[in-house]
Amino acid sequence: MEGDQLLDFVVEICDTVGPRPPGSEAEAKAAEIIAERLRNYCDEIVVEEFVTCPRVLQALIDFVVYSYVIAFVLYLFFPYLSAIFVINGILVFYLTRFRGKEILDKFAKKARSQNIIGKIKPTGDVKRYVVFSGHHDSAYMMPLFQPKYLRYVPLIQNMGVVGAISLFILSTLKSLVILGVKSLDWRPVFGISIYDLLLIIPLIGLFFAVFFKLNIVTKVPVMGANDNLSAVAVVLRLAKVVSQSRPRNVEVFFVSFGSEEPGLKGSRRFVEMHPDIARNAYVINMEMLGAGELFVDVEEKSIGVKHSKKLAMLVREAAERVGLKVEYVSLPYGDTDAASFSRKGFDAVTLIALSSKLELVKWHLPDDVPENMSEENLQRALKLCKAILEVIDEKLGE
Repeated sequence: MEGDQLLDFVVEICDTVGPRPPGSEAEAKAAEIIAERLRNYCDEIVVEEFVTCPRVLQALIDFVVYSYVIAFVLYLFFPYLSAIFVINGILVFYLTRFRGKEILDKFAKKARSQNIIGKIKPTGDVKRYVVFSGHHDSAYMMPLFQPKYLRYVPLIQNMGVVGAISLFILSTLKSLVILGVKSLDWRPVFGISIYDLLLIIPLIGLFFAVFFKLNIVTKVPVMGANDNLSAVAVVLRLAKVVSQSRPRNVEVFFVSFGSEEPGLKGSRRFVEMHPDIARNAYVINMEMLGAGELFVDVEEKSIGVKHSKKLAMLVREAAERVGLKVEYVSLPYGDTDAASFSRKGFDAVTLIALSSKLELVKWHLPDDVPENMSEENLQRALKLCKAILEVIDEKLGE
């Protein structure tokens, strides 16, 4: 049963379903409940199944770190092979994270996941689509995101990358020396080549890379109350509100994506399956709304994605209309479903709540439970979403 508070839905799913790893029966059960709720309000409900790779993000981390370890060992004996291994790891990482390529998916274990899509028609002609979205799967526990480590995550990642790049440079130079390139001087220092002395840089980077792997790859699913049932709760209540007072010019989509955690799989599939809708939509994605201050995520640095400035300004305008202060923020780590749209040049942003230190709250940790969430936070996000829809509809009617 739907309660009066938005948190009631979060508590219900946590109590009756529990953790919802991507591709699991629990994720499918949560999707079924969400679809049933949306049927009460929407003109049309679509459940779209797709193939996902639940552990592919962990596989990427393993692949990159193991490539680094092998390359480091090979440097001592076959530096040219070392260069090949390290550049291969760097390329796979770059193409996967920064270009959105699903390279390792071909080899990863497959499962089924679901996107739940509800639609409410306007009273007049459709001039624009507006998508309000969240995701219903939950993450695996990642110890690295504990408060004592969280602020250092970008540093740890960057040290690993710097170390890998330096190993590639050293391997290439040493290979050229072995091949007899005389312009490269193999000057010994205390009987050791200058190239081998500089190996301290990739060694330090390797330490950080191994530390990252050991503290981020687990098989323990978390409850995922804030990440991201908080957003789904707002999406469901917004559907109820809009069903009672339809916009004039906007067809509204209420979407709960599956398999966000292993690389935004649900939102990727949505963009692939509905390119015309995505191209002509304003996408208001939502993440972790239950604790902290509300922000508009305009950039996700760890994957090199920038979101729509036009839409971000529109969100700020809507916030001012209802007396909310919502600043822009660039996330130093993590990615959101808005990136699947922004990578294609479509208009998308993410509404996200962060701590006073601009950190994600209880992210991928066992204490991401309803008790650590605020009903007031969820109501604030709902209020903003209603204002965003009103502003968009008014501008289309001018």
